[in-house]
Amino acid sequence: MTIKEKIRVLIFIVATLIPACVDNNETPPPAEQFHYGTIVTIQQVKNLYSAELAKDYTLRIPVPVTENWAIKGIITASDKKDGNLYKEAYIQDASGGVRLTFNSTSGLYIGDSVVVQLQNLFISDYGDFIQIGSTPYKDAEGSIRLMGIAMDQNVLKLSINNPTFPDIATIPQIKSTAWLGKLVTINNVQFTDEEIGRTYAGYNLDPPESANRYLMDCNKNEIIVRSSGYASFASKTITDLNGSITGIVTIFSSDYQLVIRDYNEVRLTGERCTPGIPPIGPPVETLSQDFQSYSNNVDLAIPGWQNIPQYGNRLWRNKIYQGSSYGQSTAYGSNLTRMVTWLICQPVTISNQKILSFQTAKAYWKHTGTNNPVQVLYSTNYTGRNLATADWIPVNAIIAGKSDIDYVFVDSGSIYLPVENGKNCVVAFRYTGSSTESTTYCIDNIVITTAK
Repeated sequence: MTIKEKIRVLIFIVATLIPACVDNNETPPPAEQFHYGTIVTIQQVKNLYSAELAKDYTLRIPVPVTENWAIKGIITASDKKDGNLYKEAYIQDASGGVRLTFNSTSGLYIGDSVVVQLQNLFISDYGDFIQIGSTPYKDAEGSIRLMGIAMDQNVLKLSINNPTFPDIATIPQIKSTAWLGKLVTINNVQFTDEEIGRTYAGYNLDPPESANRYLMDCNKNEIIVRSSGYASFASKTITDLNGSITGIVTIFSSDYQLVIRDYNEVRLTGERCTPGIPPIGPPVETLSQDFQSYSNNVDLAIPGWQNIPQYGNRLWRNKIYQGSSYGQSTAYGSNLTRMVTWLICQPVTISNQKILSFQTAKAYWKHTGTNNPVQVLYSTNYTGRNLATADWIPVNAIIAGKSDIDYVFVDSGSIYLPVENGKNCVVAFRYTGSSTESTTYCIDNIVITTAK
């Protein structure tokens, strides 16, 4: 037999065997159908737990879903994005939102439309936030927890890449149980001054730790932004900018929180606001302030100046004693654990060398150790809005101290402001105290003149 004949025989044998392998008389297994019950709203499901939520948290027990119920909605946040969530996802319908906990990574993505079969699952809460899970168990400390849902048994994915539409809301609005579990966007917000420069979470700890960071609006309403130490953005630095943030509204005990679902939705790109504080005035060549034109016991509102309560709610006030008028700050009777208040002068233009002078006095000294009630500082890059990030340099001046006589003013001496020609400069008087460190501090006769 020739080589060509052998090849023809081999082709015939292969062609004969292939159909026999394919058509082996075996019937493929039928596709398993997903059966689910009556579709109800998420709020109906959450209502099943309302009686437990009204109890002390130590007395609550998980509530089983005994009816043949299911919920249908859109996944608004999941553990498949940015690592800020772990074995969980959030689902929302027209009535509200709720957390789903899973026994492994959920397999759900933002924008998935799903049906969740609920019969024989359980409802519980974590820190007053309602969640849905599986079989209850006791952890090592004896607390009742829920095992996670089995994705393949309880969740049917209907479609993907559906749009999600956050509600536009304010911080005061979302501090309500009606908003829990919902996707929201908050506009015109910024992180508080003390958060600037910090990371979103403790990514560099062992193990990494979640963290609370405080977000505020321009009326000083605040809410916690809660982030995992395992989030992909945990190491990102919080900036001194204003803008919008989108996330899920949650709660832990009485603390309302916002959970970021996608770091791309943290859009802080604008200039910060100073809550309740007017813009600082335009630069001037010289200034002089003796406080004589202000009434007794009123918060100082000097045109072109700023009076900023950075921590606490107290401002520098005008005081009149024996015909003398002066500015005063004190934490006495404040009940504040921390008080920081700034009185910032209108900028001066350094076209020529400038000299600063002022007077200070103290009363009822209560500060301890090396803590001083007041620092005098200057800045050449303060814009009127960047209080926390401007460069503040201490002024080398004589100021009233613990051993000085109460309400006797001390001259600062003449202080040359070491600022380059062509720059602007502001001078600030910063009071720091608390309900226990409550020294009263006074300033008067603030003058910035051109050197002769």
